[in-house]
Amino acid sequence: MAQHDFIIANDSGANVRADINSVLQAIASNNSNSGALTTNYAYQFHVDTSDGNLKIRNAANNGYVTIGPVATTNFGLAPLAGATFTGKITHNYATSVRMPQGATDARGSSANGDFRYNSETHKFEGYQNGAWGDIGGGGGATGGGTEAIFHENENAMDQDYTIGDGTANINAGVFGPLTINAVLTIPATSVLSIV
Repeated sequence: MAQHDFIIANDSGANVRADINSVLQAIASNNSNSGALTTNYAYQFHVDTSDGNLKIRNAANNGYVTIGPVATTNFGLAPLAGATFTGKITHNYATSVRMPQGATDARGSSANGDFRYNSETHKFEGYQNGAWGDIGGGGGATGGGTEAIFHENENAMDQDYTIGDGTANINAGVFGPLTINAVLTIPATSVLSIV
């Protein structure tokens, strides 16, 4: 631990050398000290050993900005290449959030809860119960204004599907004709209506 005012006073050779060594120790230790430094400069780094954080002096030189804990990878900050968050993330803006997007073969390894935009099928999709599926549904027809009049669905089912995803007493409807090319499971307490 070392700190210094970074001013080399005029003195005898041995004292000047000792003062220079003290400056180098302060630099080498990132001005480590318990609590605030005695002498501060704008944009000066400082490791506060009382809380283990790396701090930088603000531009006005009247306080510190905490960067993060020195004992934690990336100072606890999320790297650009990806991160795992353990708390709630709040987006406080009114525009939009951009989801990952790519072709079907770019999905990579998947886990329940994954969400993305498929640029090949032009649909949002999510991974649940061990399989990818479209998110949302309906819509697609275009006309005047902003009315939501028509419901559209595909006319072929190519992936296994369970009505209600196994939840009892869930009914489903689809416009036909419908070609079923996979396993369709309809629980005993559910009804599928094809119109």
